[in-house]
Amino acid sequence: MAKFKLVILVLVAVVLVVFAVENSQPAPVIKLFKHTFGELPTYLVAYISLAVGLVLGWFAHALRLRRKNREVQAAQEAASTQQQESE
Repeated sequence: MAKFKLVILVLVAVVLVVFAVENSQPAPVIKLFKHTFGELPTYLVAYISLAVGLVLGWFAHALRLRRKNREVQAAQEAASTQQQESE
């Protein structure tokens, strides 16, 4: 199984390098709120977008897990309170 993971990792690395080499020309100037970020290579724009998306997705997932844990904890507290009242 470790060899399989290594092969997949190498293949992904090769694809990322090929993508970077083929898309090394500068992208159009990127602006946000009238602030210019300069000309970045196309592959950097794609990689940065991917990284931001991964971080935002991880953050959203963490918030959802936190909310579910609170709901479970509240349900357990309600059940234990109900059990104590019935005794």
